Amino acid sequence: MTDHLSELENWFEHVTGSDWIWFVKFLAANDTYAKAHQGGPYLAKDLVRSVFPTLAVRALAEENPDTVITASLDSHTYSREIRVVYYNSKLLGQKDGRDEARMTRWGGLEVPLVAADSTGALVVFAYHTTHGEDADACRIWLCRSPAEEDLVLDRVGPVEPGTGLIYSPVGSTLPLIGTNRRTQSCFLSEAELPEAWRVEFPSGEAIIAEVVRRLPESSAKPPDLRLLHRRKCEYEMFRSVEEFYTMPRITEGFASVDLFVDLANAVTNRRKARAGRSLELHASRIFDEEALPYAHGERTEDKRTPDFIFPSIERYHDSSWSSDKLRMLAAKTTCKDRWRQILNEAQRIGRKHLLTLQEGVSPAQFREMQESDVVLVVPEPLIEKYPKEIQPELIRLGSFIEETRGACRD
Repeated sequence: MTDHLSELENWFEHVTGSDWIWFVKFLAANDTYAKAHQGGPYLAKDLVRSVFPTLAVRALAEENPDTVITASLDSHTYSREIRVVYYNSKLLGQKDGRDEARMTRWGGLEVPLVAADSTGALVVFAYHTTHGEDADACRIWLCRSPAEEDLVLDRVGPVEPGTGLIYSPVGSTLPLIGTNRRTQSCFLSEAELPEAWRVEFPSGEAIIAEVVRRLPESSAKPPDLRLLHRRKCEYEMFRSVEEFYTMPRITEGFASVDLFVDLANAVTNRRKARAGRSLELHASRIFDEEALPYAHGERTEDKRTPDFIFPSIERYHDSSWSSDKLRMLAAKTTCKDRWRQILNEAQRIGRKHLLTLQEGVSPAQFREMQESDVVLVVPEPLIEKYPKEIQPELIRLGSFIEETRGACRD
């Protein structure tokens, strides 16, 4: 494992500099052959404008423009000329058309980048660019283990499923500020920041409370929509506070490399802390609103601390309380490989429930979960992103709440 991490560290050095732009994302089922009839990762529109500017301009007038680029999957020693195509029928006036770009023609279903079992894996696309010209090469690292994923995330910061992150590796670990578009009113201006937040960076709980206050209509939404609506807002609000604290430091400049590194580490660590707790905190808030009794982060056996136990940790430790009236829920933004971490978290509970925002798993991965008695809880709008044969086996968050309420009743 150490050798693999060294390989990845060395790879970072080869794709770092002002002429490289990275796109880091978790592969969705629509990126691989888990769901798509033609495997090929989708590219964010901001990325296309940055890395393939000529292609972006052609898409305004030419039907489905494309270009060819050499792509090297360095993690798996595979290289091939692939097609980057912009499907633009919607831009050209077709009401129900497409407006999306992706990388295709990888050479077969078993190529690791597009193989179904790579769904959920973290991947880094490193594009070699010349100012104003389309990228002339793409080097790729498909993470082969959670340890490699952690190494990438330590460098670029957390990556949101379904969106990805555009990152400029200019020889530092300082994440870009403001690279994601501000899509709703939750990005606070300096004047809108609560006074206490100007003195000390707010906790995750405080940000979520402000989200709920600013989005009172969200409380009327079903739990699945409530979760996604609020979490999107919370991420945007977090970034606005981060910008308030970080941009002045960047503008001032740094008297030493150590000071620069200190800021970079602080930004990355804060983002990691937020990403690690966000889904749990939102779920906890919703359980409170739904009057669903639970214990959060309490110990079961051998110092293990599952995210949620229902109806309470006292009932869990009460041997006279039937295990059929207990439920456990883990909350993991992504679940590929990491789902196994929950199997021993609550020994009295055979069937484990796992809340995730990952956009799809492969049929083979899902069968493994089923064999281990793990049930995926997926917000309803994301269910369509899973392979069709899996969708009926998924549980909506709202359904989990109602089933748990009935099963854990005194």
